[in-house]
Amino acid sequence: MITRFIHSGDFHLGRPFTFQQQGNYFGKNKRKELWKAFDDMIAYAGKEEIQLVLIAGDLFDSVNVLTMDIKRVAEAFAGLEKTWVVLITGNHDYHGDNSPYKKVDWSNNVYIFREDVFRSIYIKELNTEIYGMSWVKNEYRAFPERSFNSLKLDDARYNILMVHGEVASQTHYLPIDLHYIENKGFDYIALGHIHKPGMTPGGAAYCGSPVPLNFGETGERGYLIAKVEADYDNNEYTTSSGFYAIPSRRYETFEIQITAEDSYNDIIEKATSCDTIENRLQNYYRLRFLGYINPEIQLDWINDDLEESFYYIETDASLLEPDIDLEKLIQENRDNPIGQFLEALGNIEDTQVKKKAIIYSIEAMMSEGVLK
Repeated sequence: MITRFIHSGDFHLGRPFTFQQQGNYFGKNKRKELWKAFDDMIAYAGKEEIQLVLIAGDLFDSVNVLTMDIKRVAEAFAGLEKTWVVLITGNHDYHGDNSPYKKVDWSNNVYIFREDVFRSIYIKELNTEIYGMSWVKNEYRAFPERSFNSLKLDDARYNILMVHGEVASQTHYLPIDLHYIENKGFDYIALGHIHKPGMTPGGAAYCGSPVPLNFGETGERGYLIAKVEADYDNNEYTTSSGFYAIPSRRYETFEIQITAEDSYNDIIEKATSCDTIENRLQNYYRLRFLGYINPEIQLDWINDDLEESFYYIETDASLLEPDIDLEKLIQENRDNPIGQFLEALGNIEDTQVKKKAIIYSIEAMMSEGVLK
């Protein structure tokens, strides 16, 4: 009988990451983080003799993943001699003509769903039946209700459903109606695609991505470990899920309030005060500057000046407003070319273009002594 299993997915192994600075360096490091998370899960499953590992889609980031990476995964799964591995494909690693799952041989303990209709595999020694469907193309606008409705569950078995999709009424990524699938009576529903982990009262769970992949993914990351208790007399199973956190670099976004009185060094100090030194040298940071800035201050170098204080830093000054009374400047220079030039800048329709044009122009005129 099954007593414990791992629910994971959305590793996106082989993903090419894009970073604003030294992209290749940070991209390589990020790909190493993904592999470390995968290797740690394999090591845990082996050490704890976990009976079953579920991969709920997007194990790979693309169907064009390197064969070397696929073989690395296959070898890792083969090493789990006491563990069944059952996986479905997702929108990134869908099982089409160029499927990564066709490029290597998989060990006997690995079962891959290869159709976009619901099928099942029964693992006798675990008394567990797993139902699932895989993606065979990169878009699904409808849930395969016909094949789902045809499923007949055996209440004497522990029944698991695996689906890679999005809980929504309309989406290109396999819309899922939670109440619809929960009412079928599965003991556990393993979902993939949404990168934020979470569980519903009806037994459906998103494992989330094992490590955060971008600035939109915050909070703790890892995989789910489910424990199963059986009441054989009544053919009832109780499942409890725990979250196994994987240490990884976090993505942090901070808003830094700037005033017109702040000097360049003041701005640097405010930026480095956003978090502890230990955290700043560990995680990815994006700083958004808000408020008003002295137009004499040039922020072109701030990202470079902050690099030594952060592992990774991006800065965004697009929301900063120059501390300039444009109307007053135009009025004071109405009878000269400067006023006419400033008035033309004020008529630019694109707000961001206008802001940058005004800042750069006034900076240039101040540096040349034309404006004071």
